[in-house]
Amino acid sequence: MALSVDRRKRKRVPVHWPVRLFRLQGQSVESTTENLSSGGLYCITPVLFKPGEHLQCEITLPGESFGSSGLFLRLQCRIKVRRVERLLNGFGMGCEIEDYALLTESPLPAAEA
Repeated sequence: MALSVDRRKRKRVPVHWPVRLFRLQGQSVESTTENLSSGGLYCITPVLFKPGEHLQCEITLPGESFGSSGLFLRLQCRIKVRRVERLLNGFGMGCEIEDYALLTESPLPAAEA
């Protein structure tokens, strides 16, 4: 039996932060990160995305974890879906972060999206 080789270049951190995924048509999907690194993220979504698909996303980080006086920090990212797997509770999705910007304003409540 062959062992699988972990090809990741960056350490993953198991964090469960809210993430909102946006398709180019404006449709948004809410999820939670399972883990995050400086180069990517993994989350579980109720919606099937395709490998190779480009999305925008917004990750809500707790401000106090980073010494911010604000309640939240928002990490806006441009991501590329690298892999998708069917799970019992949705679809597991591994994404590469292609670009990002850190914002310090409070996020919009889910109902206003």
